[in-house]
Amino acid sequence: MLQFEHPIIILAAAMILSLLLALFIYHKDSRFKSTSRSIKYILIALRFISISIIILLLFKPKWLNEIKQVEKPILVFLQDASSSILNHTDSNYYQNEFIALIDKNNKQLEQEFDVYSYNFSDSIKEGVNAKYTGKSTDIAKAFKNINNRFHNRNLAGIILSSDGDYNQGTNPYYQITELKAPVFTLAIGDTAIQRDLSIESVRHNEIAYFQNEFPVEFEVLSNFNSDTEHRILITHKGKTVYEELVKLATQTPVSKQIFIEATDEGIQYYDISISSFEEEKNKKNNTHRIAIEVLNNLQNILILSSAPHPDIAALKSALEEGENYQVTSSLLHQFKEEIETFNLIILHQIPDYTKRNEDLLSRILESESSVFFIGGKGTKWSQFNQIQNLVEVKTKNSMQEVFPIINDNFSPFQLSQACKEFIQAAPPLQAPFGELINKEIEHTLFKQKIESINTNKELLFFAEEDEKQIAVLLAEGLWKWKLFDYKKNETHANFNEWIQSLSQYLTLNKDKRKLRLQYPKIVNQGNSFRLDAQLYNDNYQLIDAAELSLYLTDEKKTEYLYTLNSGGTTYNASIDNLNEGIYQFTVVSKFKDELTEQTGTFAVLDSQLEQQKLEADWATLKKISDNTQGLLIQKEDFDNYAEIISNNVKAQSQVYFRKQLSDLIKQKSIFLLLLLSLILEWAIRKRLGTH
Repeated sequence: MLQFEHPIIILAAAMILSLLLALFIYHKDSRFKSTSRSIKYILIALRFISISIIILLLFKPKWLNEIKQVEKPILVFLQDASSSILNHTDSNYYQNEFIALIDKNNKQLEQEFDVYSYNFSDSIKEGVNAKYTGKSTDIAKAFKNINNRFHNRNLAGIILSSDGDYNQGTNPYYQITELKAPVFTLAIGDTAIQRDLSIESVRHNEIAYFQNEFPVEFEVLSNFNSDTEHRILITHKGKTVYEELVKLATQTPVSKQIFIEATDEGIQYYDISISSFEEEKNKKNNTHRIAIEVLNNLQNILILSSAPHPDIAALKSALEEGENYQVTSSLLHQFKEEIETFNLIILHQIPDYTKRNEDLLSRILESESSVFFIGGKGTKWSQFNQIQNLVEVKTKNSMQEVFPIINDNFSPFQLSQACKEFIQAAPPLQAPFGELINKEIEHTLFKQKIESINTNKELLFFAEEDEKQIAVLLAEGLWKWKLFDYKKNETHANFNEWIQSLSQYLTLNKDKRKLRLQYPKIVNQGNSFRLDAQLYNDNYQLIDAAELSLYLTDEKKTEYLYTLNSGGTTYNASIDNLNEGIYQFTVVSKFKDELTEQTGTFAVLDSQLEQQKLEADWATLKKISDNTQGLLIQKEDFDNYAEIISNNVKAQSQVYFRKQLSDLIKQKSIFLLLLLSLILEWAIRKRLGTH
């Protein structure tokens, strides 16, 4: 079938013209007067054919071919290449004999099927892998990838070689409905439960401050009952920072929250471990390493008040317990120093009714220091409404008792569970009685509870205003909380925690550097390290035409060079396959002969996801096979799994008809016809003596 780029009427006119030309040649030429009419018609036809073909080719027609294609049924061999396979007692078998069996059986299947082989852990790759080095297992992701690759193909079945354990992604059972093909599972490993101890559910902050305490939470789990006491250890640089003996019961996790003092700056490793027992086979999950970036960032805090108040002493003592803070307190009308050196200024019941030192208040509001307003009976609320844009308080200066309601969706910083329980049980504060109008509040930590009624009125809230943090507590009486904490817990730890957490959030320094970097301080081995950078000029306008390079140095002082890719005003680099350890790097930018550089540090931690389970999960494999009309094949049948699958797959070869356009000029038959018509015309004319 022919297809033309130009209208068919033009081609028809050209054909008519070629016919007229052929008629003209043989009717007007006197040499053919004596030639018989039949010979003339033959010559006219031959000349018409040759001219028509030439004209036709000038129109560049396309020839539509319908190609028949036969596709054999497709089998996909999907191998779990994660390191959990090596946890099983017969791991040598899966690295050697099993690989040979795969090769033998798949070659046998290739006689009847098109066989595609892939291995996977957190991602999927072509071929079979005998090393089993994957740091995580995502079976559902592998299924989804196969479904995308072979959508609308003659997929007859999938052979999944796995122990059934997965630690990333969704349950693979929920992905099989999209495959529309039977899944035959080769059940690897052993389902027998082996006695095991493990460290699990480790949680910690990524950043801590020098000489402050930071919390580490974790669980110790045993899958058997034991009368023996096991030792929990936390070590740092080979020294024990925490030690405890515990007894463990079957599937009864022991939860721990430990506070550790940050005694060194930079990225610090801490190893959490539970002592093993003699018969324990998997000892890798008995330890867990964490990395904390410890910052030495002394913050200057100024507390100003309109009059002496017990809240001031409570605030000051709580802040001074954290060695990261240097605290100064003063009455507003007595303070004569400069304010530029302070990272945070706490204004207790300011503005007040005295109008003293209003110039200082104006300078504070215009400065780059963060501000924390604490309201009270002495606050002049009409002026307060004018100097900030977070909230408007309409009150006749009468006060009422309020209790805090903690907002569980508050995200800027976290409080420990013990601290939350302390706040919820604390005595009431004194807040203004009246109407609150929310204007530009970004985050709310506390709302008000009045006479046992939960309200939507804000009590403690935050926002960013003119590139600095603003916080407002619409109540006084914090000194009662400090006394209550000691009365109930014989410590001020909970009161100190929430004051220091709030202050830490407010004193985070704004990044005013021209070259700004964003990157994770901690990366699990097997994941990519990604760095994003932005470059600013003197007017803090983004630059999109600079050259940025990343110089990375590992613990062996080996240096690697990477060029950052440009994506508009953001530059980025992604580095894979990094080994465990601490890395130093320098990013250097070049723009119009001006060089700018920024340094940083990050840690790569060994991933232990694959060491969390020793036993295979054949129940998941069987569920997948049963619900796809496949089979679960155990080790004793691995040698002839090709025969088993061949007998259970009923798919046949499929015939596809594929349409393909090609230029007519590429068709050999059209040239043969043109050549034949020209030769025949020449031969007849030669015989007539008119060539």
